[in-house]
Amino acid sequence: MPEVTPIKRSRLFVPDTAHLAGLVADIMSDSRERRRAAQRFLPDLLEMGWLPLLCWHHIEELLQHRDEHVVDARLSYVWSQPLIAWIRPVDPSAGPGSIIDILRAEVAAAMRNPGADATEVCDLAGHELIAVGAGTDAIPTSFRDWRLLRSALTQQQQNARRVTAIARWRATQIDDTPISAWMNQPARDPDATARMLGRLHESLAHEIATRGDRRIPDARSMAAEFMQQIDRDGRAVVEDRVAKPAVQLLINAGLDPEDIDPSATFGETMNLLTFQKRLRIVAEGLRLPWAELKRRVTRQQLPVMVIEESMRLHAQDQPERKGSELNDTHLLCLAPYADQTFVDKRTLESARRARSKSPMFDRLTTGVARARDCAELAAVLTAQSRTP
Repeated sequence: MPEVTPIKRSRLFVPDTAHLAGLVADIMSDSRERRRAAQRFLPDLLEMGWLPLLCWHHIEELLQHRDEHVVDARLSYVWSQPLIAWIRPVDPSAGPGSIIDILRAEVAAAMRNPGADATEVCDLAGHELIAVGAGTDAIPTSFRDWRLLRSALTQQQQNARRVTAIARWRATQIDDTPISAWMNQPARDPDATARMLGRLHESLAHEIATRGDRRIPDARSMAAEFMQQIDRDGRAVVEDRVAKPAVQLLINAGLDPEDIDPSATFGETMNLLTFQKRLRIVAEGLRLPWAELKRRVTRQQLPVMVIEESMRLHAQDQPERKGSELNDTHLLCLAPYADQTFVDKRTLESARRARSKSPMFDRLTTGVARARDCAELAAVLTAQSRTP
C-alpha cells in the first residue's frame, strides 16, 4: 500500500450513505443520462476542491444489500476513485476507521493538551485523523471477500436494532432522580424480584413491539433476553451479600467506587457509565494508565461524546426507533472534521434540537445539511465553492 499522508481539514464533505448507494444505482441504470451524471459526480466535485470523507460506518451500510452484485458494484465504485479522504484506522487492513478510531484520536489529543475544549481537541486530532489517497488505499482489495463478513454484519444490525429499541425505555421516569434515593435500599427477596422482573418484561416487550424497529422479529424474546441479563446481574450482587446492592450494581457495570456521586441523577450516572466504558476501550488500545486517563480527560472535551450525548438527550423520539439511528449518529460525529456533512431529514431535525440546547454541539456541527439526492448535494457544494 502506498504511503498515505495526513491532511488538514479543508474542502471535505461527508455524504450520507444513501447518496453513495444512489450513485451506484444510477451507474447500473439503463439510462445513459443517469449513468453519465453519476460518473461525473465526484470528478466534478474534485475539480472544485471537494473530497468525500468516508468512514467504516459508510462501508458497513454499503455492504448491507440483498443483491450481491449491487454490493460488488458499490465496492468497485469506491475502488475506482483516484482521490478520497477517510478516517485513518489503527489497522489499515480493516478498511476506513470507525467511531472508536475517532474517539481514540480525540482522547490522545486531550491527553497531550490538558485543558483543551472540544473544538480545540477537534483541531488537534484532525491533523492525524484524516487520510487521503485512492479508493484502493481506503478499502483494501481483500474486501472482495466481503461475503465472509455477512454473519458479523447481520449481528451488528440486530444489535443496533436492540440498542435503539431499548435505550429510551424506562419502566418509571427516573432519569432526574438522584441515585441517593435508591442506593441505600436493601436487596429484594426472590419472590418480589421475580414479580418485578415479570412486570418489567411486559413493559419492555410492549415498548419494543410498538416503538422498536419493525424488522425486530420477536419483541417478547428480545425483552426476555434483556431481563435475563438484569436478573444475572442482580443475582451476582445478592450472592456477594454486599451492604449496598445498588452501589455494587454500578461497580459491576463498570464505575469505580470513587466516581459514584450520590447527588448525581440516574441519567447523569448512566451518561458517565457510557463514557467510561468507551474510555476503557480506548485506554486498552492506547495502553494508557486508566487512573491517569480518567483524571485528565473529561467527556466534555471529546467531540464524539459531546455529539452522542447531545443526541441522546435532545433528539426527537421517533414513533419507530430504527436501528439505523445508531449509524446516523456515528456519521454525524464526522461533522467536526468536515466542511459540510449531509444527513437525512430525521437526523437534521434532531441535530437542530440539540444545537438549540448545547452551544458546544452547535460549534461542532456547523455545516450539517440535508440533500435529497446527489444533484442537490452538488448544488450545495458548488454554491459554497463560489463563496469567497
